[in-house]
Amino acid sequence: MLASPDDDPASVPAPKHRTVSSALAADIDAGRLRPGDFLPSESALARRFGVARGTVRRALDELSDARELLSRQGNRWIVHRRILAQDATRLRSFGQWARAIGHEPGGRTVSGALGRATATEARTLGIRPRSPVFRLTRLQSIDDAPVMVKRTTYPEWLIPTISDLPDDARSIMEIVERQHGPQLAHGEHLISATLPTSEDARLLGVSRTTPLLRIQRAARTFDGRPFESSDDRYLATATAISIVNSARDDDA
Repeated sequence: MLASPDDDPASVPAPKHRTVSSALAADIDAGRLRPGDFLPSESALARRFGVARGTVRRALDELSDARELLSRQGNRWIVHRRILAQDATRLRSFGQWARAIGHEPGGRTVSGALGRATATEARTLGIRPRSPVFRLTRLQSIDDAPVMVKRTTYPEWLIPTISDLPDDARSIMEIVERQHGPQLAHGEHLISATLPTSEDARLLGVSRTTPLLRIQRAARTFDGRPFESSDDRYLATATAISIVNSARDDDA
C-alpha cells in the first residue's frame, strides 16, 4: 500500500513556536541580533510572525532554556552570548581561560589604591593584618563584551607591578609572568550566587535584580607566597562552572 503524502514526516509543518524560535536563532547567528540587544516586545513579535503571544512566549522559552541564547530582564528579553564553561579543576587566570576556549580577553581598570590588609584579607592571603596591599577593581570582557567585575587584593611583593599596570591592560597575568615568570600553583575557590552591587550593575549594564555568579579565590605561587585574593562577579548568562569528580579506590 502506497503511503499517503500526509504520512510523510517531511510534509508535516513544524510547530509554530519552532518556526519562530528558528527565525530568531537565525537572526542571532547572523549577527542581526547581537549580545546585549533587547528583543521587540512579545506583542510586536506576535505581529511579525502572525502568531499568538503564547506561541511567541513558548519560542522564547525554548531559546532561553534549550539553546541558552536569551534571558529575561524584567519584562524584556535580551540576547546574550553562548555560555562559556570554566573548568574549576584547572588553575588559570581569566585571560588564560578566555584564550584557551578561543576567545579574546580584555579588561580595563576601574579603580586601584594602596591600603592595609583587613583581618579578612590577611587571613585569606596568609599575611599579617595591616600589611601593605594593593586593591584593584577591573571590568573584564570577552570579545569586547563585559562579562565580569573583578576585585582583587594583591600582597606587598606585587605592589610595584600591579600599581604600574596600564588601565587598559588586557591580562594582568601576562604582565606578571613577563616580569616574574609563571606564578600560579595553588588556588582555593568558593562559588556562590549573588546580586550585583550598584557598581556591578552599572559596569555590567544590568539591573540590581540580575543574578551573578560569584567566585572568590585565594591563590599562591610555586614557592608558597600569597598571590591574590579575588572576588569575581560574572554575568550568569556568560559563564558556567565545570567540575569533574572521581571516586578514590578507598571510597569504594
